Amino acid sequence: MGHGSGGLIRLAWVALMAFGVLGPLSAHPATTTHDTQPLDLFDLGAPSFTTFTTRDGLPGPVTVTVRTDRQGFVWVGTPHGLAWYDGLRWHALDNPALRGYIQQLFVDHEGTLWACASTFGLARYDGKHWHVEGTADGLTDHNVRRLVETDTPAGKRLWAVTTDKGLFYRDHGRWQADPGNAQLPHGYTLALAQTHTLFGQERLWVAGSGGLWYRVPGGHWQRFRAPGFDAGNGLEYLLATRNEGHEALWISVFNSGLWRLDDHGLHHWSVATGDLPTDVLYNMVATPTPDGGQAIWASSRNGLVRIYHDRVRVFDRRYGLLSNAIRGLSLWRSPNGTCVLWLATEDGVARVIVGTHAWKAVSLLGANQTGVLGVLVDHDHDGNERLWAGSDGDGLGLYTRGRWRYFRKVGGDSVVNMIAHADDWQGQPTVWLGTGAGHLWRVDDTLHFKPVATPWPHPPGQSVNAMLSRRIGGQTEQWFATDASGIYRLREGVWTAFRPKSAHGRWEVVKLLAQTTPDGHAWLWATSNQGLARFDGTQWMLLGRDIGLPGTDLLGMRLIPDAQGKPILWLGSRAHGIIRVDASDPLQPHTLPANLPAPPDATADDALADADGRIYICTDSGVQMLTPHAGGYRSQVFTVRDGMVNNECNANAQFVDTHGRYWTGTLGGLMVHDPGALKPDHEAKPLKLIQVRMDGKPVNDDRVRVPSGHHELRVDFALLSWRHEDASRFRTWLQGFSSTPGAWTQDNFREIGALPPGDYVLHIEARDYAGNLSRPILLPIVVSPHWWQRWWAWLLFVAVAGLLVAVLLRWRTHALRRQQRALEQRIAEHTAELNNANRRLLELSHHDALTGVSNRRWLMESLQREDRGTLASLIFIDVDHFKAFNDDFGHLAGDHALREVAEAIRKHVPADALVARYGGEEFACLLRHCDLPEARVIAERMRAEVARLAVTSAGKATRQITISAGIASRHLSTEEDRETLLHDADEAQYEAKRSGRNCIRGTIRVA
Repeated sequence: MGHGSGGLIRLAWVALMAFGVLGPLSAHPATTTHDTQPLDLFDLGAPSFTTFTTRDGLPGPVTVTVRTDRQGFVWVGTPHGLAWYDGLRWHALDNPALRGYIQQLFVDHEGTLWACASTFGLARYDGKHWHVEGTADGLTDHNVRRLVETDTPAGKRLWAVTTDKGLFYRDHGRWQADPGNAQLPHGYTLALAQTHTLFGQERLWVAGSGGLWYRVPGGHWQRFRAPGFDAGNGLEYLLATRNEGHEALWISVFNSGLWRLDDHGLHHWSVATGDLPTDVLYNMVATPTPDGGQAIWASSRNGLVRIYHDRVRVFDRRYGLLSNAIRGLSLWRSPNGTCVLWLATEDGVARVIVGTHAWKAVSLLGANQTGVLGVLVDHDHDGNERLWAGSDGDGLGLYTRGRWRYFRKVGGDSVVNMIAHADDWQGQPTVWLGTGAGHLWRVDDTLHFKPVATPWPHPPGQSVNAMLSRRIGGQTEQWFATDASGIYRLREGVWTAFRPKSAHGRWEVVKLLAQTTPDGHAWLWATSNQGLARFDGTQWMLLGRDIGLPGTDLLGMRLIPDAQGKPILWLGSRAHGIIRVDASDPLQPHTLPANLPAPPDATADDALADADGRIYICTDSGVQMLTPHAGGYRSQVFTVRDGMVNNECNANAQFVDTHGRYWTGTLGGLMVHDPGALKPDHEAKPLKLIQVRMDGKPVNDDRVRVPSGHHELRVDFALLSWRHEDASRFRTWLQGFSSTPGAWTQDNFREIGALPPGDYVLHIEARDYAGNLSRPILLPIVVSPHWWQRWWAWLLFVAVAGLLVAVLLRWRTHALRRQQRALEQRIAEHTAELNNANRRLLELSHHDALTGVSNRRWLMESLQREDRGTLASLIFIDVDHFKAFNDDFGHLAGDHALREVAEAIRKHVPADALVARYGGEEFACLLRHCDLPEARVIAERMRAEVARLAVTSAGKATRQITISAGIASRHLSTEEDRETLLHDADEAQYEAKRSGRNCIRGTIRVA
């Protein structure tokens, strides 16, 4: 990116070289290679952000700078002061001397943490206390912008970059003004960096409002000039990097973008070159990449910028950031070498673990609709891997040779829901595309899109869901599954439609699969809304409860052999998770027992196996990975907590490539799971003692000495884990008072009431998300006795009234223990309150965020809970011509219209009715103890109420909105009754649409 301007700059650079202006350089012309390359997941994937806000204890939303100290604590600077992170929560630093705008946090080579501010100047942290440095220490400018370390023959040198008085360096604990300050131009300085081999010699670089300046050891400051280089409104940051023996200087310039200076010349990225979303960049860091290269990360006003192989990617709120404005960025390496980026944004703090997440967001195609609907990884004619992604609303994306190409519409359709690589009728490998309008396309190696004439009709909701190609009798034939018209075969140029005799109404076919038995017979299988279908070479037959299926509304399908090599069909379903069918004898298939680990959701879209035996199950609540273990499977569920952009998968949008990487389309975009990137974490995280307080006052001794009398102790501790802190657990036990540890909890503190006199040791243990135990903390506690508890008093008491003293001491001990138990009871009650709050949050998950009515998941669960024999009616409601409404007035108006429709529906339902958003513009209403005539009256009221709506958008009236509704009524005694109720209501709704819309149609069956 930016090659146009970069090329001009290089030509001028070579001219300067000829005259010896810049020292020795060499230019290498760009070359084009066609080496076969696998998909680079580092380039493709987006980082996964963990975010922290004021809800996590931050004192305010705006943060400016962030840094990790030598102990592993994370500090953040804000416009008002400092805060630090204890592994669970953030805490504002209560230090009046350090209040003000914190411009930079810095950790020097000795591990000292420094804070630069425009108010107090400079402060350092020795691990326990902060110390402000100023005029008495030789620092005469209190507006310190930045600290930088450089190399000298004597070791490291620490520099302070001040806004008004130039550079200061630290020498034996005092600050000295740099003698060369007078040579720098008048104005403010902002950045400093050191290069060692760039242009063949060591150079010190300084940047600010006066441009870019440099000096060699023993020399004077000289201004850097180069054709095309624009210093903009001032240089903000300098970063010196070294990669593969080559050094470079990266320069961020306000209103001019980003520049890289190396031995080949200048390279420029900016808004003008089309590479950056903003020219306002702040600081930068460099991280190693899996290919041995280097990535540059920059904070900016419009997201996190990454430059990799000179290509720019920007990650913003769409990828999980809370704010696009990133003010500060820092890199911390964990003890095991993991690169952790911390981001200070204008709406909290974010964290990125670089390169170790198994899950990566690859594309956000379709995120404004229902995400990615199809995915394929194949190879181009040169053998290079490429990635295809079909979406809802954003068309087709193709990633090839390190670049995305987008086809926003295929034949006028922005929905691409099927992508397959299969032979055409001439036996040539071809990419096939199915669109949301039911059209079929072929794509050749030159990326020419060719429509395929098809015989099926195109009613509303028609789409091509799946296809396969096979050779039968020396001929290549293609099979296609449609969403409204069943199955079609193309053979020798002739189309044939297929439909089982027992199919009724709309036959929605989701997936096709071929099987060849040991006797050489070829079979086909298909999943549909009416069960499993089998093709014996002549006709299709529907199979359902006769082979033991618990339900017939099926989704995806895969053939995965079991441990004995038997062919097992793994079927996705809408209400019963994964269903397995033994297809060893296709004429007599039978359903296997449901003994798999429980899925995270009853709606399972598909199951897909990789070469190592892992099976991925995509559901509406995350991806479940089953790993073979002890004759069964070990289950692990991945959600947004693990880096996914959305928990809900799309059917027919899963793929395992030749490297064992699992790709899946979700409502939020395309994800990939790379098992090879998942490194086992066996590292014990540091457990730190934060603070000990006695009666609310801090105790600073290593041994806690408790004077006689009643005193309350509180001990706070932290596990400094850099991922999944919510899974950190702690337990404690007080040696000398109890003999066994307590339960593992999330509490990172221990409160101790009055203790009997004696010596105790508080044992503090912790484990991280991976179960790694940390080195425990042992805290000695000495409780002093009262005067009457000392040895000489005991002798006196024994002489006077030994028996009485013994009785009193026993009573006292029991009283103290009762207080201890009471305190523990209060803690238990507090834990119960937290559990109740979590239950309330679960209740919120049953509602649709847009309309406020229940969601489809709660509707399905409510149907399951209805008492046996209950008479129920179900109304399916669809907003007429809603896609056209969205196209004409926009999605914001569409969202407003859906809320209005939902409110109109709710006005006319009984108190015990359940109104739910079924999906998109569809709603459903479950009426308990309600027959068909009553339901029809209610539905008619709904229809009339909606027809009277005058939906407005941006203050202007839009056209009338109408609905079509289908009604069904049935006694619910079995699971089949529930599915029939859903099916009949759906059929009635389609009948209402076929009858001209804005009407009600209903049906009733005798149970």
